[in-house]
Amino acid sequence: MSVPVSTLVRYANPVTAEEHAAKPSKRGYNGGGGGAGPTGPKKRTAVPTADILQSVIPAREWEENGQKWVQLPSAAPATRLDAINLQEQLDSQLKARRARDSGVCPVRQELYSQAFDELIREVTVESPERGVLMLRVRDDLRQTIDSYRTMFESSISFGTRKSLQADQGKAELAERISELDARVGALERENQELQAQCEEVAKLEKEKGKEEKMKFDEEMKYLKNSNNQLASLLNTMLHGKK
Repeated sequence: MSVPVSTLVRYANPVTAEEHAAKPSKRGYNGGGGGAGPTGPKKRTAVPTADILQSVIPAREWEENGQKWVQLPSAAPATRLDAINLQEQLDSQLKARRARDSGVCPVRQELYSQAFDELIREVTVESPERGVLMLRVRDDLRQTIDSYRTMFESSISFGTRKSLQADQGKAELAERISELDARVGALERENQELQAQCEEVAKLEKEKGKEEKMKFDEEMKYLKNSNNQLASLLNTMLHGKK
C-alpha cells in the first residue's frame, strides 16, 4: 500500500498501527434526545465523536519501510481562516491540475468531493448530528452521479453499437450497389449485343428477300418467254394446217 497523496481533507498526524489500536476514543455525544422510560428520562449511550468522524471520513492506512501507519481525520475544530484556506487550496489545486471549468471532469469532481468531505469533517466536529446528515446528502449525491455516469456510459455504448451497425449496413449496401451496377452493365452489354444481332439478322433477311425477288422475277420472265414461244409455236402450227 503506497503512501497516500495529498488531499484537501484535514487529517491528524499519522501514528503507527500499534499506537492506533492502543489509543482509546475520547469525547462523545449521546446521539440525540433521550426517550422517556417507566422510571423517567432515559439517555442513549454516548458515541465517541472520533468514532463518528471515522465513520464519516475513513482513516488512511499505508505501509512504509515495513511499518504500518494510520492517519485519522482531524478532530480539531475549524475557524473562519480554515474555511478561507480551504477555498484557496481548492482554487489552487483546480488550476494546478488543469481541471476543466465545465462538462465532465474527473479531476474537478475529485477536488470538489475532497472539499465537501472537509466541510463534513468540520461540521461533524462541531455537531455530529449535522455531520451525519451531511454524510447522507453526500452519499445520495454520489449515488445520483454514479447513476448518471452509468446512463452516460450505457448511452455511449449504445451509440457506438448503432454506429457500427450503421457502418456495417452501409458497407453491405455499398457492396449490393456495386453488384447491381455490375449486373446493369452486363445487361446493357447483352442488350447491345442482341440489338447488333437483330440488326444483322434484319440486314441478312433484307438481302435474302432481294435475292429471292430477283430469282422470282427471273423465273417469271423465263416462264413468260416460254409461254410466248409456246403460244407462237402453237399459232404457227395451227395456221400451217389450214
